Amino acid sequence: MSASPGLILGGFALSVLAGAGAVQPAANSRERCTLYFSGNITLADVPVARTPAQMAQGLMFRKDAGSGMLFSWPEAEPRVFWMRNTLIPLSVGFISADGTLFNIEDMTAETDDYHYSAEPATDALELAQGEFAQKGLRPGVRLLNRECRSD
Repeated sequence: MSASPGLILGGFALSVLAGAGAVQPAANSRERCTLYFSGNITLADVPVARTPAQMAQGLMFRKDAGSGMLFSWPEAEPRVFWMRNTLIPLSVGFISADGTLFNIEDMTAETDDYHYSAEPATDALELAQGEFAQKGLRPGVRLLNRECRSD
């Protein structure tokens, strides 16, 4: 895929800002979800990034991915991720509006390489590299439900 850096960064900015008009949790609250996937796969206590500030921070500066992070937008759009200031290797899985996990990209720590969704996504899940395979999450698996709470 070829694009100028300005277009690439613009696409990421659109991805981040797409959630800006949605109702957001209070600035000091933290939303966490239990995610239920097909194949009887459950991920508990996954932090959610919905605001532009939460998305910009992501998992930067952490030494452990913990339970990962779910990035969630109200509309499906092409998404772009990179790893600036992210100290650990991660993978990002892109999820379509119907809940289908459609591609997973491995990302190298502390790089500015761009990782594109193969199609428009409403959600992106970041996990430590290797965890998608360990948990049985692969393209075609569907996110069936999420139970979320704010702390």
